[in-house]
Amino acid sequence: MTISDYAENKVMDAIFNSTSFSVTGDPYISLHTADPAETGANEAAGGSYARQQVPFGSSSGGVVSNTSAVNWTLMPASTIVAVGVWDAVTAGNCLWTGWLSTVVRVFDVNAAALAGDTINSETHGFTTDDRVVFNSEFAGLGMPTGITAGTLYFVLASGLTADVFKISTTSGGSAVDLTAAGNGIVYKVVPKVLSLNDTFQIASGQLTFTAF
Repeated sequence: MTISDYAENKVMDAIFNSTSFSVTGDPYISLHTADPAETGANEAAGGSYARQQVPFGSSSGGVVSNTSAVNWTLMPASTIVAVGVWDAVTAGNCLWTGWLSTVVRVFDVNAAALAGDTINSETHGFTTDDRVVFNSEFAGLGMPTGITAGTLYFVLASGLTADVFKISTTSGGSAVDLTAAGNGIVYKVVPKVLSLNDTFQIASGQLTFTAF
């Protein structure tokens, strides 16, 4: 989950400069076919796709979730991997983005792992051909050289254990060459493949954003 620069600045000004900030009405949720980053890039398009206004409950413990189901009908043929939060149904400001993921783990690549191109993540729970994406951890070492933040990778069968895994840009392909240590956060992404005119639904309570 990534809060946008725009929203970060608004929240900081509200705390430190007594500048009020709010979104009029419920926020709008977008769907994305690739890394939305902090700007809401790669938004779905075509068919009857449009951002949907969604109500959320009060936040608790740094977590907030939707309080009703949301449907996108008559979608274009596409693969959805992420969502975004906006203050308008079109254009507007992107406030937050997040992957279609319920599994988040910390990971590290240390000097000893470089020779085998392995990634350490205790009890990661990944299986062969799972899709994973990486982000840098705040105040961490930075992304290991060889891994690109926001790129979807495949987990390989080779070298897969409960605490270690390798990745490739293709299913069953060559392992990504890791050449410098680093660490961060890894998400298991569950892409939703849609045929033309399919409906994509997120049930009540299943669209969760976490403040970290």
